[in-house]
Amino acid sequence: MSIASNFKQSTYLGYLAILRIAVGYHFLTAALPKITGKFLMGHMLAEELAKTALKDPFAWHRAFILGFVVPHAHSFSYLVAFGELAIGISLLLGCLVRISASFGVFHNLNILLSIAIANGGPQLGINRVFIFLQLIFVFSSAGRSLGLDGFLKTRFPSSKLF
Repeated sequence: MSIASNFKQSTYLGYLAILRIAVGYHFLTAALPKITGKFLMGHMLAEELAKTALKDPFAWHRAFILGFVVPHAHSFSYLVAFGELAIGISLLLGCLVRISASFGVFHNLNILLSIAIANGGPQLGINRVFIFLQLIFVFSSAGRSLGLDGFLKTRFPSSKLF
């Protein structure tokens, strides 16, 4: 299958692939400074969450963030940084997109609730857009076009992962 044939199909997966790659690039560019900088020490995550989590609209989520995540910010900073890296690589390569986009929805939903609602502005909007796009990626199998999921689907046709 050629690259041009991805855009001549009766589906819109070729166009979704462009969006998938753009979202993956965003995750990658968000993760790399966290991995190479001081984010992994945990102080930045704890300070940001402690400052903004009080405006979390759900009491159970606010209690989880302040009672569990903030005291264990060092561990969660690794989960955030390397999780964003894994999601970004997966979306860029189009490999296991349904799984990585599901984790991306979970990640962006937590950012939306704990940080973006408090800060408002563009951070609130971009998280909503990313949640919406990643749900589309999950349900449309966006990795099948311009991605490794298309190849994996031909090798394992009965699998629901691709």
